[in-house]
Amino acid sequence: MADARFEPSTDLSLTAKGESYQLMPRSVIGMLWLQTHFETSTWDLICSGSVRLNAPSCDNLCQDALEAGLNVARIPAVPMAAG
Repeated sequence: MADARFEPSTDLSLTAKGESYQLMPRSVIGMLWLQTHFETSTWDLICSGSVRLNAPSCDNLCQDALEAGLNVARIPAVPMAAG
């Protein structure tokens, strides 16, 4: 799960993808915390980065994770360059 774009201490990342946010665990602690918040049937989707959250859900998840002491990277969308 290591990625040079993230600090070693990042537990979760939420990356803007259009109108939604892609949720990715970035540490064992992040994955364990997500397992306490999502149904068992969604764990494979979470691990593969297939989970997308709408903005209000992303806000709530970020707030809960930060209150629990996790490090969260919320990554904005990169605007397309005019061609």
